[in-house]
Amino acid sequence: MFDKYSGRFYDYTARNKRPVQVILILLIIISLAALYFVEYESSMDNILPQNEVLDRSMEFFRNSNIAGKVVVSLELTSPEKDVSDLLRETDLLAGSLDRNLFPEVTVGISESAVAKDIDAMFKNLPEMVSGNELSQIDAWIDQKHVSQKLHDAYLQLLKPQGMLLGSMLRSDPLGMRMLVLEKLKALSSSTGYDVEIRDGHFVSRDGRHAMLIAKSAVAITDSAGSKKLLASLKDRLATLPGYIRADIICGHAHTVSNEKLIKRDIVFISFIAAVAMLLLYGVVIRDFSAVTIFMIPVVAIVFSIDLSYLLLGKLSYWVIGLGSTVAGIATDYGTHVYFAAQGKSDPSPFVKHVIKPVSFGALTTIAIFLAFFFSGIKGYNQLAVVTIISIVVSTFISIFVLPHLMLKPDGKTSFADRIAGKLERGNISNGLAVLFWIFITLALSYFAFHVEFERDIKNIDGTEKEIINAEERFHKTWGGEKTPAVLVVNSKDYEDALEMNERIYRDAVQAVGAENFTSMASLWQAEKTRKENAGRWNEFWSEERKQRLRGLLLQEGKKYNFSKNAFEPFFESLKANNDPPSTPLTPPGLPLNKGRSETSPGDTGGFSEKSGNSLFERFVQKTDNGYRVVSFFPDTKEYAGSMNEISGRYPGSYIVSAAVLSNTLSEVVSKDLRLMTLISAISVIVMTYLCFFNFRETLIALVPPLTSIVWLFGLMALLGLSINAANMIAGVLVIGLNSDYGIFMTFRSRKEMNTGTVMAITICTVTTLIGAGVLIFAKHPALSSVGVTMVIGLGAGFFSSVMVVPKLCELFVKGKAI
Repeated sequence: MFDKYSGRFYDYTARNKRPVQVILILLIIISLAALYFVEYESSMDNILPQNEVLDRSMEFFRNSNIAGKVVVSLELTSPEKDVSDLLRETDLLAGSLDRNLFPEVTVGISESAVAKDIDAMFKNLPEMVSGNELSQIDAWIDQKHVSQKLHDAYLQLLKPQGMLLGSMLRSDPLGMRMLVLEKLKALSSSTGYDVEIRDGHFVSRDGRHAMLIAKSAVAITDSAGSKKLLASLKDRLATLPGYIRADIICGHAHTVSNEKLIKRDIVFISFIAAVAMLLLYGVVIRDFSAVTIFMIPVVAIVFSIDLSYLLLGKLSYWVIGLGSTVAGIATDYGTHVYFAAQGKSDPSPFVKHVIKPVSFGALTTIAIFLAFFFSGIKGYNQLAVVTIISIVVSTFISIFVLPHLMLKPDGKTSFADRIAGKLERGNISNGLAVLFWIFITLALSYFAFHVEFERDIKNIDGTEKEIINAEERFHKTWGGEKTPAVLVVNSKDYEDALEMNERIYRDAVQAVGAENFTSMASLWQAEKTRKENAGRWNEFWSEERKQRLRGLLLQEGKKYNFSKNAFEPFFESLKANNDPPSTPLTPPGLPLNKGRSETSPGDTGGFSEKSGNSLFERFVQKTDNGYRVVSFFPDTKEYAGSMNEISGRYPGSYIVSAAVLSNTLSEVVSKDLRLMTLISAISVIVMTYLCFFNFRETLIALVPPLTSIVWLFGLMALLGLSINAANMIAGVLVIGLNSDYGIFMTFRSRKEMNTGTVMAITICTVTTLIGAGVLIFAKHPALSSVGVTMVIGLGAGFFSSVMVVPKLCELFVKGKAI
């Protein structure tokens, strides 16, 4: 039935070839014009699976104040210049940045602002001191400790800067301020950077580097926005004097670098492959009309983009790029039709003969891409639509339009005809080839089960060496090589966020230790806890304890000539602390919910905005949906497992870890791969059987795709290569192409007529291997892995289809191959 109706339709297009060609040309013109209205998006989110862990992590990276930072490290390269020149240029650079792209720019922290912040926190000390710390303070109220503190203070007062320390000593003779300073130090160390503050600027210890930190208004995954941001920044850096070198450290640089490297590789590869294939067709085929074979996928992808946009809306740039590459396999269908019709005075019966294998070859490839709709990656769904439409269009044009565009034969036997005839008549498949195939397949089957999936996405990162070198210089100067993992607490209510963060902190300290978990909860508790702390503080400072300390201060103070009233400011502060605090501890610039605090909206609670923006915003952030409190811990499998277990007990909290993110991505993509492979395998088997309605022929036709999978996985395991998100797509293409080859060669065994099948498959394989072979030398590791996958898979499929399938058909199917 299929042959009957497809043959009739072919005859119809043959009788009306002029109207068909005119309609096709009009549709091409309309489609080209429609491309102007198609909208694209450059975000890389489409290539990530839909997964709760991944979605939360990406949302955190997009919206957190941490991930969107752009850091510029400025280095003095001239020995004649000093740090004052460096800081001056740093300030000029900060003032010149585009505030639409860099809404906030920080070059350091003011020492006076830090001092005010510490003083403000000391006033809130009663709210911040825990019961254990009160026990520690109680132990300090003895003769030995007081004597040592006053002795140290006396020595400090003798120094030039002693005048500045006098008021601090009078208000804090026991050194309780250190309880706050130690916690602040621990919070500051969570950045992982080795920084000094000079004249309110971030300066390296060698005094030859300054750091500028800018908040970006562009998401890291926004490729187009990242280009604009980096271009603007580099324009400003170009104005720096020659004695300053600048290194840019940000995720945007990786996004732009990967895209640039891929585009550069694709342009180079496309040029080399196009030249090689044109030479191949020019030398072997020597027929100008064969150029139309290459035009078919171009026309198909134009139609596909327009139709996909109507169906899906905005299309991803990377989907269009990959879809165009995938559509290139459609040259195979045109090649088979071309060799069936080439040199024939009446090509009609020969073209009709290949309609079925060509159509079912296309259908098996379509069936494989239908499996992409079951993937959790949105980009794969888009890719399936683009690819299926392009294959349908390519197949239609190859069968019903291409034969009518070919030049009429001149009666002479062409060079291609002579080669095709030799290949068709030659007995290239024999028992020795089959035995070799069996041996290699069995040997590689063992290794195929040991191939691994790439768990570290950095290994397929195509970042340019210039960026890597800049990051190495940055870490050598500033430290921070190891990025910590983050525990995130989200809540609509500020106090609720603090309460949850506090409970998590207590659990985390027990699980991993206080030294391995940096949280604002160590310094900044919820309102309920602060009130409890303040109540304990007031009970602690009883009249008896005050008098005991006053006596010790008088006794030991006489030894160092301290006056009788030297420490009266401290005791006055204790009286003031009996009243409710006038400046409750609140996050800088973050308005609290009405009714939950006495602090008015926008009140900074006594902390300077500049200092708050440099440290406190790292831990507490205002979001569109409420508040976010973050804590940090070492990003190891052990700690991530412990913290993930803790966060699971607190709804609204989760961890963001590079290690967890990488493992999750690997697991999700692996699951997708297994599901897509299963669906693809079933689809290929079903479509192949529908082509032949013969069990033996179906099994033989499946030999090439099965061989390509076994050989590919086996050789990858032997070569130490792994499966990744990029070469997974290439593997799908390999299965599709080899399925076509299996169908074509099995169909050939029916010995009905000579349609140049071997020649067509050889040309298709060689042209594809040219493009894939060039990919091996691509600089981007993902593209290079695609090249290796294509070469191994296609090589295995070609060998088994041409050298093995004919012999198997001869042995197990009635009739012999030509």
